[in-house]
Amino acid sequence: MRRQDNIRAEFPLTRWSTSPAIFGLVIGVLVGPLGLKLLEPHVVEDGGLIESVSEIALLACLFCVGLRLRVPFEWRFWGLPLRLSTVAMLATATLTAAAAHILFDMSLSEALLLGVILAPTDAVLASDMYAPVDVEQDAVPFALAAEGALTSAFAAPLVLVVLGFLGLDDPGSGVLGSVTLAGIWSVAAGTVAGWLLGAAMSRWIALLDPDRQGDFLEEMIVLATVALAYTCALAIRADGLLAVFTSGLALSHGGRLRRSVRKVVLGARVLRFAGRVERLAAVLIMVLLGALVAGVDLRLRAVLFALVLLTLLRPLAVRLGVGGLVMAAGQRRPLEWFGARAAAALYCLALAVNHGLGGSFAHDLAGITLVVIVSSIVFSAVSALSSRRASPGAVDL
Repeated sequence: MRRQDNIRAEFPLTRWSTSPAIFGLVIGVLVGPLGLKLLEPHVVEDGGLIESVSEIALLACLFCVGLRLRVPFEWRFWGLPLRLSTVAMLATATLTAAAAHILFDMSLSEALLLGVILAPTDAVLASDMYAPVDVEQDAVPFALAAEGALTSAFAAPLVLVVLGFLGLDDPGSGVLGSVTLAGIWSVAAGTVAGWLLGAAMSRWIALLDPDRQGDFLEEMIVLATVALAYTCALAIRADGLLAVFTSGLALSHGGRLRRSVRKVVLGARVLRFAGRVERLAAVLIMVLLGALVAGVDLRLRAVLFALVLLTLLRPLAVRLGVGGLVMAAGQRRPLEWFGARAAAALYCLALAVNHGLGGSFAHDLAGITLVVIVSSIVFSAVSALSSRRASPGAVDL
């Protein structure tokens, strides 16, 4: 019971329901090719712009989620999300690749690329779709949000590794050793660089005098942390998404691993501001997804593939990920049935297209991915209706 109480105290949910996500999709469809035709984006033709927009939105979401994940760094809290973001993510990518190979007659490498693109879940939708119904489920929103953030950060290096095997990355990157080392360096360097910068900025914030210096300076320091973490990661060829996420974690924990929460927390105004930025970025992605999917030729096989992924492969991957953990049915069920993809999957798709992926396969990959993303958002929102309720410590954003 103490474990659940700690998570309730350190991971407050918000009262932002999933309706803005669905509303954003509808707006995107209305202003897209099927409606007013104000937005007519195409992943292949406009890949550069879509990659930039989705990356910016993803950076904002990951940093803000990192600020909210103030749960102590202990295995009893982080063991479940780490299993979901490693074992379950790899199982999802592998099973998805197998299904794509069978349904779409893709080569193994092409199917694996699709599997990696669709592997990350969405952290923002996760924490809002599954608010707890009772105390026994309090760990679920935290686990899903942490899984979404970690898988979103891990996805880009994995996509680059697969592109290397396809011969679409740097010359010589198809060699197993170089691909593996580049991926390890990207993840490790991004984690360390982001944490160090976040820890340094948290010490600066701790020196501020709240009586003489307002929240504005603290907000500027927080925004500077995002820019510095991402720029530093690019300079050392590390994962910028992971660096931004870990910098947010470092800020929320005062740059300390052993202490549960820093004594002087970030101001409530800063957290509310971060929450609004996070939601704005999420809705922006929803509108873009709605406009993109409106221009896709809907194929029955793609819809069938989405249903297989959400109703069969995701639950199986979660069961493989959690292994022998003893969990109540009320905790395991939301983990198995949540499969919403959003910004990370769109970013990885654009990243793959912009690395020289062309021809009919690029169009097929874009169409399948967009159908799965939108289907996953709608499916997860519907499946979460019975278990969503704002917690007593929720914050109005």
